Amino acid sequence: MHGRSCRAHRRDGRGRRQRRRDGVVHAIVGRRRGWDRFLRDRRVLPLEEVMSFQVGSKTVGASARVCIVAEASANHHRDLPTAERLVIEAARAGADCVKFQTALPDEIAAEGVEIPRGHDTLHDAWLDRLGKRTLRGLLASAGLPRPWHRPLKALAEREGIEFLSTPFGLDSARFLVEEIGIRALKVASGDLTFTPLLEYAAGTTLPIFLSTGGATLHEVIGAVNGPLRQADLRLAIMHCVSSYPCDPADANLRAIPALRQRFGMPVGWSDHTLSIEAVPVMAVMLGATVLEKHFCVDDDLETADTRHSLAPDAFARMVAAVRAVPAILGDGKKHPRPSEMHDRLWARRDPSDWLRPVKEAREGRWE
Repeated sequence: MHGRSCRAHRRDGRGRRQRRRDGVVHAIVGRRRGWDRFLRDRRVLPLEEVMSFQVGSKTVGASARVCIVAEASANHHRDLPTAERLVIEAARAGADCVKFQTALPDEIAAEGVEIPRGHDTLHDAWLDRLGKRTLRGLLASAGLPRPWHRPLKALAEREGIEFLSTPFGLDSARFLVEEIGIRALKVASGDLTFTPLLEYAAGTTLPIFLSTGGATLHEVIGAVNGPLRQADLRLAIMHCVSSYPCDPADANLRAIPALRQRFGMPVGWSDHTLSIEAVPVMAVMLGATVLEKHFCVDDDLETADTRHSLAPDAFARMVAAVRAVPAILGDGKKHPRPSEMHDRLWARRDPSDWLRPVKEAREGRWE
């Protein structure tokens, strides 16, 4: 009895040591399971309620056609006629929305911060020609002048396309919401952790597109379940890779269904690749309900975004390819298509003699 007791004691001691060694692992797994329970219990709604919302006359969600956003960004080149062409050509190319950027340099970047050289030689050469090496100067060149917002929004309404703009600060957000009457807000990837802006956006009644370039899943969870929690039924999470242009090998499109499964919300793809058809189509096939792509009207007007933007003809090709995806995917049920019924009768063997075609086809009945 005494020996058995000692052996049991030694086993218990080894067990305690093993549990101590595994303590960190158990804690990590426990936190992960806690997040899963928290997200699962946070809101349990039918898919059609969770997965769709309105942006003006456009529906965003799993049951709607893909919402395509033409990202004009800095491609207006600080020229109003060019900005007007961006709106008109985006509508003609089939986009649902055209998006600009609204910013005051002093609400984005610290003064005097210069953009370092060496990361991208082509970008360095462009900045030198532009004569803007500071971050404030670069961002000032991309922002849409405030007096242009109303006429461009009115033009977009006449063209049947939704006017959007990304605010890069609280003052810009208030301007868009309270003065311009914008009907959705886009949060840039760099502002995923900018709590005051997220809180303001959540406090409006507007749909929100949340970009997640460069983000960890923990950061996305923090934004969605923190300052944006009250906006969860009007929120679309935009998978994004903050590289310009983005190598398709870095696109990580499998993050789209992963984000959709985890959050139960519409997930989009903000595409910085140079791909016209392959990457956008794959993103939509994987469940992207919003597709954003940079758009320009003149390749000769060099801006920070020209080299990863599509001109109107290429953008229209992308739209056509994306719009074809639902028909290509079909209904998911295995059954003969109308186009193959004739060949089905011709190719099948009749059980009477096991020769082709079937009896109905021999008798001239092809229906």
